[in-house]
Amino acid sequence: MEASIVRHLLLLICSIKMNASENNSFPSRKYNFNNQWLLKIGDIPGAQETSFNDADWKKLTLPAAWNEDEAFKKDIVELSTGIVWYRKHFKLPEAAKGQKVFVEFEGIRQAGEFYVNGKFVGIHENGVTAFGFDISDVVNFGNEDNIIAARIDNSWDYREKATNTKFQWEDKNFNANYGGIIRNVFLHITPKLYQTLPLYSNLKTTGVYVYAQGIDIKS
Repeated sequence: MEASIVRHLLLLICSIKMNASENNSFPSRKYNFNNQWLLKIGDIPGAQETSFNDADWKKLTLPAAWNEDEAFKKDIVELSTGIVWYRKHFKLPEAAKGQKVFVEFEGIRQAGEFYVNGKFVGIHENGVTAFGFDISDVVNFGNEDNIIAARIDNSWDYREKATNTKFQWEDKNFNANYGGIIRNVFLHITPKLYQTLPLYSNLKTTGVYVYAQGIDIKS
């Protein structure tokens, strides 16, 4: 690829980014969303509701497997499994109103149902792969509180809801079963014109890439 073509590509990318910033008062941001989560072991009725009282829940910072204290103390087949709930209260700046808001999970173990402000936003049933949700239409801005709630199930015999089949890779002799939100979580706020996140699960996006082809190595 000629140097002039590379320069034109870089100028084009810079121009797109500058135009996006000029047309939006709140620029793109990626926030660490790991702190100030709450945990309760068990399938708690109504835990997805905004009015639910979680004052006595365990406070933690992610990543945090709910059964992590059993690490190296129990054999894999004896690790605790079942349903737990995670909740998090958060606020968004008024200046971000009208922007796109995404929440990104790098992975959970192993399936979960997710709610924001009491509204169901989606399900993930694919082990520890990354996934995300577009929550732009269900969040509040300014002084209003937001609550994200996640019902996580790490049962050995979990079956996908659509097919009633077990995960083929779910084997007590192979995978240590540390359940819950076991990877980082991020919050993304972007303009309505934005570069897609490389998260196919739920968001159905694969990101944007620039690459060279037809390179004459000898030249």
